[in-house]
Amino acid sequence: MVLNVVYVVNQIVVRDRREEFHMERFRREHIPAGNFRVEKQQPVLLQAFLGTCVGVALYDRVAKVGGMIHILLPEPPSSLSPEYPEKYASTGLPALLKELFAMGADPVNLTATVAGGALVAPLSQLDVNLNIGGRSTEIAMDILNRHGIRVIKSETGGFFTCTLELDMETGQFAIRPASLQREDTDKEFNFSPPTSEDVARTINNLKPIPQAALKILRMVHEERHDIKAVTEELAKDQVLSARVLQTSNSAMFAGRIRIESIKDAVLLLGETLLVKLIITAAVNNYFNQAGARGYSLCKGGIFFHAVGCGAAAEKIATLTGRAAPKIAYTAGLLHDIGKVVLDQYITRACPLFFRGIHHDGTAALDLEKKILSLTHCDTGALLAKQWNFSPALTEVIRFHHTPEQAADHKDLVRIVYLADLLMSRFNTGLELEMIKTKNILTTLDNLGLTALDFPALIDSIPLSSFDIKDQTSTPTTKVH
Repeated sequence: MVLNVVYVVNQIVVRDRREEFHMERFRREHIPAGNFRVEKQQPVLLQAFLGTCVGVALYDRVAKVGGMIHILLPEPPSSLSPEYPEKYASTGLPALLKELFAMGADPVNLTATVAGGALVAPLSQLDVNLNIGGRSTEIAMDILNRHGIRVIKSETGGFFTCTLELDMETGQFAIRPASLQREDTDKEFNFSPPTSEDVARTINNLKPIPQAALKILRMVHEERHDIKAVTEELAKDQVLSARVLQTSNSAMFAGRIRIESIKDAVLLLGETLLVKLIITAAVNNYFNQAGARGYSLCKGGIFFHAVGCGAAAEKIATLTGRAAPKIAYTAGLLHDIGKVVLDQYITRACPLFFRGIHHDGTAALDLEKKILSLTHCDTGALLAKQWNFSPALTEVIRFHHTPEQAADHKDLVRIVYLADLLMSRFNTGLELEMIKTKNILTTLDNLGLTALDFPALIDSIPLSSFDIKDQTSTPTTKVH
């Protein structure tokens, strides 16, 4: 039985994004990392936000079909057939071309645009040595050349993030620096940082994570919970209970087997998956208070980043054995709770914040300190204290950008730091964050890993879309 929390998040993000853009002439479709999409001519704008990843857009003006792929890695880490071929340049681009040819596209009439593959600052020597984006670009170009497909525009490498776009109504391509995606980025204006009283007032005005979810979270981290106690606490919050049931039905069975009660959810999902779903549903409501102009490029971006970090941290914990996977998941899920507080101010400081990240390459923590006089780690620690989080969770929230400062829960902090770094570098697009990489080699070493393990870690990044056709089958990543 498979439960993919990331699938749930993707459905929420896609729904909110469609609502956000429904009044525009174009429906914008974001192509997440490790996915591709093919379309016939229609008023749709395919769009991929790219950093280290590589994007390839293709269009046939005769057949009037096109598509886009968002490539995560150059090739699979082994010679075995990959579970998710769309992740890789060597397998994903041929799969995209196969579908385009089936729709009537001809290599003679296809044109392509290639973008991404950047070295995103701040850099580490590991970034330079791996050159993941550069190798993905080389493989993609070779495949296009072998098929005789003309590349009419290519902007790859460098040190900036960008957006690749394909207008499916006209067949026009565009590559835009990410800094052009925000309004008013060139305006000069005065911004006053919030006072400590302002921050305290903002924390009090935000809708918190429900008490029932906080109690369940404490039970899990203190290893003193049983499923009966969990369901009793969940029953105290009717809104959260309804959300859990709604999510269970949409994610697991797509209406084939209806989950009517929490008791049904326990029987069908199991204790571990149900607890994960409860906490994730509660955090979703909290993160929804962040907008689409602060830390995120679209509504729901912080939430998706959080769930991705949780899933990646869980996998790293399983791989290394340095922390309990379920604890690592919740730590990754909650590490950025302070951003919801600061997002209320980053929205107003957006031009300064955005310009600082993309023009100057300033690390997010340094920029927060400069503009706001405090960081999301600081505000997150305040929330952790107010919500009575465990010492382990509190330490992760406070030090996930600076793992060298952790004291009692070093391995858990390192795991979340690494998961956060992977998501920010290789799943560019939904959430803005430049993380210092000076600790990466030390972190790998302290977790018993080496630079040779890094491609496999990147490969473990959860994808943002799953097509669950059967509750017992392995999900695929194709987007249609």
